[in-house]
Amino acid sequence: MLDFLQDMLNFLLDKGEGSSTSQVFPSTPNTIDGLMNGVIKEKLKVIPKNIIWQGVAIQVFEAMNATYMKPAIDEVDQLLAYGVNVSVYNGQFDVICSTIGVEAWVKKLKWAGLKSFLSTPRQALRYCDSPARCLNPVKAYARSYQNLNFYWILGAGHRVPVDKPDVAVRMISSIVQSPDS
Repeated sequence: MLDFLQDMLNFLLDKGEGSSTSQVFPSTPNTIDGLMNGVIKEKLKVIPKNIIWQGVAIQVFEAMNATYMKPAIDEVDQLLAYGVNVSVYNGQFDVICSTIGVEAWVKKLKWAGLKSFLSTPRQALRYCDSPARCLNPVKAYARSYQNLNFYWILGAGHRVPVDKPDVAVRMISSIVQSPDS
């Protein structure tokens, strides 16, 4: 079932007929599984050896099942009203949480700053090492007003950090206001 979920969440990968996620995502040092179970686990030095990171744990999936498809608009409104920074991001090709659907729930917020947020133009985000290496300079769009940020990540599906890790790192760095290095 886990292979099916990972395949379903990421249609961007052309795996061909009969292939499985385990063939596409082998546990090597250059994959998310390999990184989490390798260098990250070693660096943290607190994760027990018998704990193996996996993208989807069926026990967690089943335990959280009752929380799926429940609106969180009231909770987001409360966070915004308290002044907590809220960042929403969405992959352009996300088939589980479509960009149109995510934009629709944001527009339902009762937050006092919503009208100004919605009237603020989206900014193109260009994450390029250099102009010469930038064939498609726009990697994402962002709209920010006060403590609400919305990121539209181009070319990514449901798992933005897997599909566009360079953009995800830059976005997270911006959210936590840390250097990109």
